[in-house]
Amino acid sequence: MAPDMQHPKAPQVIRLGHPSRLTPDTLEVTLLVLGHLVVFFLSLAHDEITAELVEDGWLMASLSERFEILIGLVLFLCWSALLLRLVHVLRRVREDALPEQSDS
Repeated sequence: MAPDMQHPKAPQVIRLGHPSRLTPDTLEVTLLVLGHLVVFFLSLAHDEITAELVEDGWLMASLSERFEILIGLVLFLCWSALLLRLVHVLRRVREDALPEQSDS
């Protein structure tokens, strides 16, 4: 019997690992963390991205500063959405892991 199946009523633990062995919540947390990393690295390079767009002719030089601010704002909103979803998933997993408390 698989180690996870020996104690079916044990609290759910979030683990990183092979996707075929992950629970849906663990897979979602893993993808959210990866999303955070992507947004983080894009935020580090957003000014270089803007400079490349100006250099390649995709963007006018006079609009580069505004576009850089816009990219930063969009990345901030993406980071916030990922963080709120991560908090929601972790809160849901924590509530599922807590045993039912009786009022007696």
